[in-house]
Amino acid sequence: DGTNSITSHSRMTSLDDLSLSIDGDLDPNWGIDRDLLLQVLPEADGKLLEAMGSLFPEQFETLPVQVRDATRWRLYVKFCFFSGLPIADGEMHYKVLDELAEQVYGEEIVLSHDVMEAVNGDISAEILQLPNQKVYRYLRKHYAQQCSKLDDRVFRRSAWFRVAPEV
Repeated sequence: DGTNSITSHSRMTSLDDLSLSIDGDLDPNWGIDRDLLLQVLPEADGKLLEAMGSLFPEQFETLPVQVRDATRWRLYVKFCFFSGLPIADGEMHYKVLDELAEQVYGEEIVLSHDVMEAVNGDISAEILQLPNQKVYRYLRKHYAQQCSKLDDRVFRRSAWFRVAPEV
């Protein structure tokens, strides 16, 4: 009669769904303000690395030598929406207007300048100031999953502004 049968249904449809599930379901800090979390992070220094080595000696030994050097550590709080590339504080990048990003995706949509350079070349990327149709075609082709979460309003030059590097 089928009343005892078990139907397996996964709510996971993509890696993004998986990460949202893990972040939302398992991370007790999910609702804490990002700025607050950044304030309580310890400095990446020799003391922190020594503590990590003591607490997790087997795992620590598997890390590349470069990772064990605190001077090589950087904290990134901004990432390209499309490529996932980190964007350092003060580094040039491009953003969708805040109001539109909120309507379309619910949070900031950022494009790395590295992606602009990969598509248009170094010199053209500097001259263009904003993403162009060539960039939008590239994003749709190579980052289809991310682009599927956005609507066509994002793929207009008027939707973007350039965040200039800090000098």
